[in-house]
Amino acid sequence: MKIQQSLFAGMMVVSVFAVTAQAFPVVEWNTVSLTYGMFNSVQGHFGLHTENRDGDGASILGGVEQEAAGLWTILTATDGTAGISQWWFPVQLGELIDIDSLDAADPLAIINISQIEFGSIQLNYNESYYLGFCVGYPQWDYAEYGWVELLFDGETVSAVSSATERTGLGIYAGTGTAIPEPTTAGLLVLGAGGLAWRRRMQKRE
Repeated sequence: MKIQQSLFAGMMVVSVFAVTAQAFPVVEWNTVSLTYGMFNSVQGHFGLHTENRDGDGASILGGVEQEAAGLWTILTATDGTAGISQWWFPVQLGELIDIDSLDAADPLAIINISQIEFGSIQLNYNESYYLGFCVGYPQWDYAEYGWVELLFDGETVSAVSSATERTGLGIYAGTGTAIPEPTTAGLLVLGAGGLAWRRRMQKRE
């Protein structure tokens, strides 16, 4: 009987942690590329590009208006990749980016079947600016959420860092922290309970 109890406890713990490992979000870093160029001292162009887990590209393009002394630059989106839904919108450091973020005010770009909208953002000298994005089809539970940190150094804009949560759960801007799948926390508790039960059985032996 004791052997059966021990085997049962071991199998339960292994099964729980195997399922839990599959339930965790998947975060990939440096997933956004940026192009930024100037035609003259005050006007230019930019582009932002990312890819989903299947390798489908999503890009937005637009114009640049840069202050002559390099105090700020304005990016205005005017076009983007057709055939894949995408949202690009301002967020704050640490802000949650998920399906509820898609109604954000003043988006830089929205391109999907039912809506096409373009806007502008202003980057000030040496101040980090965060954009959140979504690529895919959240209405069908097939979407990925991410962020990119932009920095204007007075002459050009760089994508300092970026990350994408690949399973569609969501991510916090400026971090690699994603939203746990609802079952994950419960499975961890169950696994801990299984380990505690096994220890009690061993003490009784």
